[in-house]
Amino acid sequence: MAFELFAKRFTRYQDTTNQIIIKKRKLETSNDMENNVLDQSNTSVEFQQKMYKSYIKSALDALDNNSNSIQLDTLANQISLPKTNPESISSSNFAIILNSLTNNISKLDSKKCENLILSIINYHKWWKLSNFEISIYKKFIITLCSYLPKWWNEVSIVLTSQFILPLNKTNYHHELMKFFLNIIPTSIHYVHNNLVKDFPNKHNGKNEIINYVSNLLKLNEYCSELRYNVWSLIIEHCIQIDVELQNELDELDDDEFDDEEEDQDDDDESEDEDMEKRKVHFEDEDSDDSDSEDEDYELGEEINEHALQAANIEDLQEKLDNILSLVFENLQKHQLQTGLEEEEEKSVILYNTLTSLFKSHILPTYYTKSTQFILFYFTQRSPELMDSFLVTLIDLSFSQSETIEKRIKALQYLSSYISRANNLHKNQIVYVLSYLMSWLNRYVERREEEVDGTINMERFKLFYSTFQVLLYIFCFRHSILKNEDDDWELEMDKFFQRILITKFNPLKYCNENVVLMFAKIAQQENVAYCFSIIQKNKNEKLKGISGNNSGNTLNNGQLNLSKQQFVDLEGYFPFDPLFLKNSKKFLKDYYIEWSSISKEYESDTDDFDDLANDAKEAVIRRNSMNQNMDSDESDDEL
Repeated sequence: MAFELFAKRFTRYQDTTNQIIIKKRKLETSNDMENNVLDQSNTSVEFQQKMYKSYIKSALDALDNNSNSIQLDTLANQISLPKTNPESISSSNFAIILNSLTNNISKLDSKKCENLILSIINYHKWWKLSNFEISIYKKFIITLCSYLPKWWNEVSIVLTSQFILPLNKTNYHHELMKFFLNIIPTSIHYVHNNLVKDFPNKHNGKNEIINYVSNLLKLNEYCSELRYNVWSLIIEHCIQIDVELQNELDELDDDEFDDEEEDQDDDDESEDEDMEKRKVHFEDEDSDDSDSEDEDYELGEEINEHALQAANIEDLQEKLDNILSLVFENLQKHQLQTGLEEEEEKSVILYNTLTSLFKSHILPTYYTKSTQFILFYFTQRSPELMDSFLVTLIDLSFSQSETIEKRIKALQYLSSYISRANNLHKNQIVYVLSYLMSWLNRYVERREEEVDGTINMERFKLFYSTFQVLLYIFCFRHSILKNEDDDWELEMDKFFQRILITKFNPLKYCNENVVLMFAKIAQQENVAYCFSIIQKNKNEKLKGISGNNSGNTLNNGQLNLSKQQFVDLEGYFPFDPLFLKNSKKFLKDYYIEWSSISKEYESDTDDFDDLANDAKEAVIRRNSMNQNMDSDESDDEL
């Protein structure tokens, strides 16, 4: 091969040169030795540069003469060799090649140069070269893509694929990305496609995922055009991990429940069965040994399966925890209310981006337990953002253009946000309560006459969902809902006393845990007495069940009672405590724990901080309900 012959001739020449220099050094005094070594080094480098330049010039001239590309292909193959290969080109010689090619960039616009260019773009761990060599590499890439922009796509593919590296190794990647995104803005589309394609799978290594998210957030700092796409990518993958984590936890809970049932069944076995087992063992010992081995094997398999499941849960938790921590840390950089118009504008743009993704990604997903805290955290960094987020949730809750399921989900977010967001001001809370109470009053005035005990109460589920928001908020916020005269704001006591005894009977259809806790607090605070109504509802339910068991025909109201332990009122509160240990620390000053306000209201009901959100059960109930959308949408008229 041409380049191999060149390399051999160069090696023989260099050996001869070195022998002459060594002989010369022996004749010189020790004081001149250092200068001679430097002369040797300079001569060697200069000679290498001349030889490589000559070789590359010869190879490029051959292209001009329509000759073959053997010389360039040989060079490309050597550049592509791994560092461990003794035939690979040294980094210093690689820099010489780059310099020569940079000075002849116009001659690379040929298909015959593609192998050489690709070998350079994919040069093994180029970011580990010396600073001087990296500067030469960057200069070549910039010159190449500036003169031949078509190559930027290939370069960007390589850069984004290397975003799995930690930030301290991708500084030069971001320098190149920033430069080309500025001078070739039309490349935004395919860079985004590369980012989507290269995002590590949720089952990839934790470090790969964390590094990739870190690099995406870094990209956000200098490319506003990709801001929405980047945040969309991060939130989408958060949701994927979040949902799988909850499914794994639910499955683990189901397995444990099944094990408990099996243990109970084992405990209930009769003594006769135990004697029979012992008798079989006595009569057929070999058979029993075989059965015992099978049982041991099955037990071992079950233990291994549980161990793998537990390990997968821990892995998913760590990944999600680290991603959210990175996001929270990044959001901290957005300083609001600084008086700097540019900074505030950036924060507003980011808020609009996150809110849009909340509507399109987070809200419709059944269900996430952690991803939504991105909005919870960021909105509390400014009163204006909290106002805007509350308005967004109210708009979604009462928009006639939204599905009834989405509206109820927005109400659940509204109740949980107002109850848990520590930075909300009293006037913000009172405003929302006033809006909800007005809506409920109008609803009762217009539609109470429709309630006659024979109609499917499920058509009023938006009413019950809205009322449950008030119950939940009151449980958390009652201590600040009195005015200076020690009277309840908005005359809440009179409101509750009136609504509770309407034909809608809201305590019957709201979440049982919320109802019981509200009843205890309301009685203690002298707002309303609910236990007589709760007991009456309970008796009616038991009576209906008893009638059903005895084979009696239930009336329509009793049938409804068995159907309506309501689909979307199962107790999903999106901002229940976050149990990811690192990201949870960021919420310390933003979050209200139930334990901090429960005090004497603790009861034998489930603590609000321990309410379980059973996604599977919610989906099953939602799928099994009557899909009478025409009657459901009758709520929309309000």
